[in-house]
Amino acid sequence: MSSLVAHGFGGAPVPRLAPVPAGDRVVRVPLRGGAVPKRRLIAFVRRGAERQPPIARGLDALGRAVGQQGRSGRFTAMATKGE
Repeated sequence: MSSLVAHGFGGAPVPRLAPVPAGDRVVRVPLRGGAVPKRRLIAFVRRGAERQPPIARGLDALGRAVGQQGRSGRFTAMATKGE
């Protein structure tokens, strides 16, 4: 993607954590204002699995990470049908 941008074929939204090859002559420009992209985090677990200690700790860690980013820190763990 960054190679296309480097060759003048437009611009592209790229996540901050995505690597950009050193040889590509591109500049990252932070988005500001109301145009900043948002993500929705949804955790899918088997029904009842959210009560298992390792999974509960993982879901709790995700909630804390979301909270550290200035969000509500709340999300829904959705159970799957089946076994």
